[in-house]
Amino acid sequence: MSQQLDYFKPLALPNTTVVGEQAFAGDLLGREKLAKQLTGYLDRLQVGAVLAIDARWGEGKTWFGLNWAKYLESDEHEHKVVFIDAFAQDYIEDPFLLIAAEIMDLLDDETGSVKELREKAASVMQAILPVTTKALINFAGRVVLGSSGLSEDIQDAVKGAGEDTADATSKWVEKKLEEHGHEKESLANFRAALAKFAAAQDKPVIIFIDELDRCRPTFAVQLIERIKHFFDVPNLVFVLLLNREQLEKAIKGIYGAETDAATYLGKFVHLFLRLPKNAMSNIASHDRRESMFIKDVVKRYGFNDSPTVLVNGFEEELSQWADSANMSLRDIERACALFVMANVSNIGITIYLIVLKLKHHALYERLVRNDKSAHQAAIDLLLPLINEKKPAEMSWRDYYFRCLKELHELYLGLLPEGAPYLKEYGGPLFGFGNLNVKSIFFNAFNRIDLPVEN
Repeated sequence: MSQQLDYFKPLALPNTTVVGEQAFAGDLLGREKLAKQLTGYLDRLQVGAVLAIDARWGEGKTWFGLNWAKYLESDEHEHKVVFIDAFAQDYIEDPFLLIAAEIMDLLDDETGSVKELREKAASVMQAILPVTTKALINFAGRVVLGSSGLSEDIQDAVKGAGEDTADATSKWVEKKLEEHGHEKESLANFRAALAKFAAAQDKPVIIFIDELDRCRPTFAVQLIERIKHFFDVPNLVFVLLLNREQLEKAIKGIYGAETDAATYLGKFVHLFLRLPKNAMSNIASHDRRESMFIKDVVKRYGFNDSPTVLVNGFEEELSQWADSANMSLRDIERACALFVMANVSNIGITIYLIVLKLKHHALYERLVRNDKSAHQAAIDLLLPLINEKKPAEMSWRDYYFRCLKELHELYLGLLPEGAPYLKEYGGPLFGFGNLNVKSIFFNAFNRIDLPVEN
C-alpha cells in the first residue's frame, strides 16, 4: 500500500448521462428491483395519491427517479410520465403554473382538446397570482397601451395610488370579496376538467418532482400545497423525490419553529418511502453494493492502470468507511477526488482524514489547527467502531480502527508504554515505519488540502 499513483489523474469526472437507452442500465445498487415493487403500487392508486421517496442529498434520488420514469414509459408499462426539476424552475412566481403547464403538455393530443383545460388553468392563475406579480406581467401593456392594457385589479391599484391609501385598500378588499365566489368556481372548473383528462388515460399519470428540498422554502412549501389544493384528482399520482429532513426545516422556516412539520407534511403526502442505501455490513465488504459503487467510481477515475495493491487497498479502506461513516454516494465520489488529488502512499491515514473532512468538517479543521482537544474528540468518534474481541477473532477492520485510535493517543502522550497495534500493523496498514505522529498528520493534511502551518 506504499506505492503512489503513477501520474496525476483528473480531479473531477465528466458529466455522464444518468439514463441509458434502457432503464436501470448499469444499476449497481439493485434499484431496479425497488422500481418494480413501486410500479405495482402505482397501478393500485387510481384514486390519485402523493408518494415521497426520501433520501439524503447525494444518495442517488435523481438517478433513481429518472430511471424509474423511463421504466414506466416503456412499452411494457405505457404510463404517461412527467419529470420536473423543481429547483431548476423555482424562479417561477407560483408552482401552479409549472405543474399545470407540464401536465397539459403531456396530455395534449394535438387535436385542440386540451384548450379548455388551458383556459381554466389561466382563470386559476388570474385568481391566485398576487397583485404585485400581475403588475409586473402587465407592465408592458401599461407602457404601450396605457391603462387599457392592464387587468382590472391593476387598474384599480393604479387609480388608487393617488387616493387615500386606506380608502384604496378598502375598495380593493371589497372587490376581492365580490370575486371570491368566481375564484372558487374557477378552481372547481379546473379540477373537473383535469379529472376528466386524467380519467381518460388507461393507467395513472405519473408526475415526478425532483429537488424539492433544494428549492426556496416558500416555493417548496407552496408546491406541495398546490398539489393538494389543485391537482388532487383520480388517476394522477405525484412522486416527490426529496430529503424529508430538509423539507421539514423549510416548513418550520415558513410557519415557525414550533410547527409540527412531520404532521403538516402528512396532510399532503399519502406515503413516505425511504430509498435504501443497500449497506449490508454483515457480509464481506467486497460483496456489498457500496463496494461495487466504489469500484465503478475508481474505474471512471482511471485507477485501474495503477498498482493493484494501491487500488485494492483504497477500495477496501474506503468501503469500510462508507459503511462506518454512513457516507452517501456523493460523499464517496468526493472522497475519490480528494484521494486522487493527494497522490499519496499512506492510504489508511489519508482516507481517514478525507472522511473527517467530508463528514466531520469542524473536527477536521480543529485537527488541522493542532487543537489537542480535537484528538480526544477523534478518539471518542472512533470508540464506537472498536469492538472488544479476542486477538484471534479480530479482522483487518478491527486492527485498522485500533491503529487510528493509537495515533491520536500517541499525539496526546497517552501511551507511555508504546503503541502495540501500530507497532505490528502500522506498516502494512498505513505505509510508514516511524511513528512521528505530528509529521504523519501534517503531511496528510498538506496532501488533501492547501498547505497548513506546521
